[in-house]
Amino acid sequence: MTVTSLFAAAAYLLGAVGRGGALGGLMVGGVIYVCLDCSGFAVLALFVAGGSGLTRLGYEAKRRRGTAQEGRGRRGARNALANCGVAVACALAAALTPLHEAFALAFVASLGAAFADTAESEVGQLVPGRPRLLTSLRAVPPGTDGAVSVPGTLAGALAAGTTAALALWLGLVEGGEAIIAWAAAFLGTVADSLVGAFAPRVGNELTNVVCTLVAAVLALALA
Repeated sequence: MTVTSLFAAAAYLLGAVGRGGALGGLMVGGVIYVCLDCSGFAVLALFVAGGSGLTRLGYEAKRRRGTAQEGRGRRGARNALANCGVAVACALAAALTPLHEAFALAFVASLGAAFADTAESEVGQLVPGRPRLLTSLRAVPPGTDGAVSVPGTLAGALAAGTTAALALWLGLVEGGEAIIAWAAAFLGTVADSLVGAFAPRVGNELTNVVCTLVAAVLALALA
């Protein structure tokens, strides 16, 4: 718990999370560390650090456009659970069932999807021009639920790939499993955009759950 406590405290002091987010992150990080050791925790840390950095990237420009994350990017407990709840479930299943490799893969895919979704949103808001609604390709204002852009999509693909590559390097997944994790994570963000386009009132937390859940299920199906 020392590592997870220090990480949660650092995230709070650096402004990445609020008090609730730090507590939620401590719980999430503790479970993942126990179930998947330091390799699983490292993948979680990549998402937290990378997502926070992307949220702060060009924050003032996003604020002026009215699309910036509230609280200067500090994430709360609800956000931590929405983005990492599926990953926690996968980590527990990896530790408690005989299907360790399959659920470890699903864990990587779910966090890759969370990181990719954040990258698509934060980078897409910074690029000049109007994104397009995924379902109709109609140009819409930045920040619209279900909207996508080429730069944002590329950033998401890179974030998903970085997550899969780190998991491969740490031995959490093997060979072709890294490609499965990357593809499942990216397709999770597509599901997120579709839900946002068809049902924009469901809220960001629920679409985040859908994003990570779709990624995990696809990874399990392809394992």
